[in-house]
Amino acid sequence: MENPNPYNGYTYIDEEEVHLQDYINVLFRRRKSVVFAFCAIFLSVALYTFLVSPLFEAKATLHVRDEKVNGNGLLDDLGLSRENPIETEVEILRSRTNIEEVVKRLHLDWQIDKQSDEMDFAVREFASTAENPHYVVRLLDAGRYRVADADGNAVGIGQAGHLFSAGGLRLLIDNLRGHEGQEFELSLRPFNQVVLGLREAIKASEVGKGTNIIQVSYRHTDPELASEVVNALSSVYLERNILLKSEEANKSVEFIDKQLQSVRENLDTAEEQLAAYKSTSGVVEMGTEATSLIGLLTGQEKELASVELLRRQAQFAVASLKTAMAQKKSYVPAVLMDDPVVSSMAEKLATLEVEKRRLLVDLTEMHPDVRAVQGQIMQIQDKLLSTYQQLLSGLSKQSDTVRGDLQRYEARVRQLPAAERDLARLTRRSTVNAEIYTFLLQKHEEARLARAATIGNVNIIDPAIVPDRPVKPQKAKNLLLGLIVGCMAGIGLAFLLEYLDDSIKDGELAKREVGVPLLSVIPYIGLDRKGKDRQALVDGNSSRRVLIAQFKPKSAAAEAFRSLRTSLHFSSLGRDKKVLLVTSAFPSEGKTTISGNLAVTLAQTGNRVLLVGCDLRKPTLQEMFGDHHAVGLTEVLVGDAKVEEAIKPTGLFQLDFLPSGAVPPNPAELLESQRMKNLVRELRDQYDVILLDAPPVLAVTDATILTSLAEQVVWVLQVGGVSIKAARRVKEIMDNIKAPLIGFVLNDKNQEGQGYYGGYSRYGSYGRYGYGYGYGYGYYQQDKMTAKPGVVGRLLGRWTGKEG
Repeated sequence: MENPNPYNGYTYIDEEEVHLQDYINVLFRRRKSVVFAFCAIFLSVALYTFLVSPLFEAKATLHVRDEKVNGNGLLDDLGLSRENPIETEVEILRSRTNIEEVVKRLHLDWQIDKQSDEMDFAVREFASTAENPHYVVRLLDAGRYRVADADGNAVGIGQAGHLFSAGGLRLLIDNLRGHEGQEFELSLRPFNQVVLGLREAIKASEVGKGTNIIQVSYRHTDPELASEVVNALSSVYLERNILLKSEEANKSVEFIDKQLQSVRENLDTAEEQLAAYKSTSGVVEMGTEATSLIGLLTGQEKELASVELLRRQAQFAVASLKTAMAQKKSYVPAVLMDDPVVSSMAEKLATLEVEKRRLLVDLTEMHPDVRAVQGQIMQIQDKLLSTYQQLLSGLSKQSDTVRGDLQRYEARVRQLPAAERDLARLTRRSTVNAEIYTFLLQKHEEARLARAATIGNVNIIDPAIVPDRPVKPQKAKNLLLGLIVGCMAGIGLAFLLEYLDDSIKDGELAKREVGVPLLSVIPYIGLDRKGKDRQALVDGNSSRRVLIAQFKPKSAAAEAFRSLRTSLHFSSLGRDKKVLLVTSAFPSEGKTTISGNLAVTLAQTGNRVLLVGCDLRKPTLQEMFGDHHAVGLTEVLVGDAKVEEAIKPTGLFQLDFLPSGAVPPNPAELLESQRMKNLVRELRDQYDVILLDAPPVLAVTDATILTSLAEQVVWVLQVGGVSIKAARRVKEIMDNIKAPLIGFVLNDKNQEGQGYYGGYSRYGSYGRYGYGYGYGYGYYQQDKMTAKPGVVGRLLGRWTGKEG
């Protein structure tokens, strides 16, 4: 909804519609921030991409089959799923124990530095008890080398191919070749730190849900080392998996190995003693009774060995079953699997495990149904444990019975004649040991075959190969992302700064905030690198570089000053207003430049114009007209000079100039003096227009003093240089002193407001309803200074459909 504005018939809109060009204008004003953010991010990404060491990734693929409950073929056919999910297998794969074994196998804690390209050697063993295990190895002649510690102290001299041990250092270097004097550094990194770093670097995950396929990957700057680490970890995981599966068979093999060694020694000793006895005594045969007793003893000894072996397996089965129950895992020992009762319980246990796995698909471990099934599983395992404990107790009793029979038979042997008794004793020992040895050999072979037949549930599908291309950095991808992110960051920073910036950037906003008309918009006056616009100079006089209204009359800036002159003319119709004051809110808003150009523009119409430099604190107006040390207003006010002596003709039409003169200690008092009032009253009769260049309003009180002498006050407002609060404060001061403020001039001193006027604006210099001097009108496009904005303006106008 449009609301009438009482200022010169202008109207404005409370909420202006946002267009695409508004966003483009924001980016143009904040182009430095956009470029800075873009360059910072893009250059950072580019430097990282081209300077970072390339990373190579090695991958291996493992298949984890569903693990069955330990048992015979009957249980395997039931398809009992394993207890641990694939996530558990991944954690087992990345376990610290496995990583430690990989570090030990590949000697990843060994670090070799500063090695010459011409040297060749292989470190076979390296261990140190030193607090700082860092050594320098220097080659000597004839394959010898000298070892020094981190402080340069000699440790000793070693020989290639021989173990060097001295000062807590154990070092074995093989195949040492190189020139005398060459050296390399050998250090031992903290083992636990290396293990931790490797564990964090190794990645493992399931490939697809429910596939039971694990992909293991590792990244390193050395492609060969990356593949070696992955393959070593896969091998360690596979070996440990098989080792756990064959633990029961391993226990049996270890027990039988020990028994075999003992029986073998006893057998050798018994045979030697029997042969010696037959040779010395001459007795080579036993009677019928002795032979019968020997047969009985041999049978009992063999039976005792079988019972002890079975009892040993039962003990291991009971211990393993207790451990599995404590961990809530299903386990059925291989012992007694031929027993119908045990087989039946194992089959029922497998059925319950399948039911539990089915329930866990939708339920949790704490659900009553799952807990009920788990309770049944625990009951069956309790029965299994009780069965094996009864078996163990029965085997113990059977062992005692066999030992008792052995003692009775040995008592009968002792009743035989001495010669026959000794022969029977030696013969029995030799025969029993031979029988037991044969029995144990048979059992050892059975256990070894059982262990060899044990396979793990892990297969290495694809071992890791040496990667030929790095996975990081991806140069094209990084640069593209840097380009995109840089653009986004630049745009985001621009809009963030725009949001945080509360300065006045366009005439519409200024009119709404201060409530006075916009008289004109002065565009940016471009300067060269030395701070000069060479085309605005006459005879190389740099002091006149800002008099664009005279020396660049076809420029857009000159047209803007003529537009300001027109606005001033219409604002004083029917009234005699000769004294015009130009001020601003803060210093360096371009007030003096506008005063000088406005004076020239007013003089171009034939008026007699006097430009007075009233900024006695920081005079800069005289620099524009090339009179730096002349007497001026200060000397006139203190009575040191006459006004006729101070006024200088500029040679530009009928424009005279009264400089500020020397800087006085009391400028406010001089400007407020009666002498100043009399001077202005006297000059009114001599000139058509008196233009007072006053100091800033918020900086000093001089401007407020001078407003009592002026009939028109023009407020210069720099684009992006004055906050809304400051502008409101200036308007409040003007209202309080009842200053004749007729409007404000928007000055784009730093080229921050290109989006609000001229060729860059949709609405011209006066906003949506202004008239505009317009870059886009094309009047002055032949001027080099305005050619570029005019072209851009036309392009944007055609794009938005609002050309002209």
